[in-house]
Amino acid sequence: MISKKYSSLLFFVLLWSISVAQEGTRSNETLGKTVTGKVCLVPFEPKLYMSEIDQKINQQTKWEWETIRENFRYQLDAQLKLKLQSSISVVSFYADSAKMSKDLEYTYKSTNLSYDLVGKPSDAKAAGKSQSGISNGQITVQQNNDKKFMNTKLTNTEALSYLNKKYLSEYFIFVNELDIKNDMNSYDINTDTYQREVVVHYSILDKSGKTINAGIATSRFSSKENNPKKIVAQCFSPIATYIAAKFSAIVEPKSIPSKN
Repeated sequence: MISKKYSSLLFFVLLWSISVAQEGTRSNETLGKTVTGKVCLVPFEPKLYMSEIDQKINQQTKWEWETIRENFRYQLDAQLKLKLQSSISVVSFYADSAKMSKDLEYTYKSTNLSYDLVGKPSDAKAAGKSQSGISNGQITVQQNNDKKFMNTKLTNTEALSYLNKKYLSEYFIFVNELDIKNDMNSYDINTDTYQREVVVHYSILDKSGKTINAGIATSRFSSKENNPKKIVAQCFSPIATYIAAKFSAIVEPKSIPSKN
């Protein structure tokens, strides 16, 4: 039989536990929306790889162009997964290419791309009129002096609903394009080097198809560097950190176990 003294102690412990649990819930609601699903990473389509350095990389590695492109495509996805997975479960289409390749292709067919002003991305749902970007498999560029980026547009709003139900994905990070460019204006005659710029175009959508963040992330490295592994470490890692920070600023992720 429990004494009155221990009964009182048990009551206060229980009361304290309830108080702590309620405070934790209030804290989550204050900091931001709690994510109970996953974030899905959608890698860029191979045709959306624009590089001016592949010849230099080939001279050092002997890799063919397709190998260089796919390496950077995979490594960008891997870096994003690395930066995100500590706080939320991540769905990557590279996890099982044989099983998920059809879903990735379905996702590509359910989206279009258009150039939007950086800082002023339009809604993810595609408008009825023709837009610059990807049309009939061809890249079309609308000339404008304002800085623009490649943004994702949904042509099939059911696609994200399908992915949400199948993979429990609540958010989607689309990598829309990868550019690696030479900045010859930065040429230094004393060192005989110039800077190169890595530009990643991205869009973050929720499961309803609403664009919650989109734009570009950039990083620079020396023209003397042609080692793909070092380029990834120097540029892809900070770019992934930047995009992950943009995602975290919107929501407060809550990890859930992966469903395998």
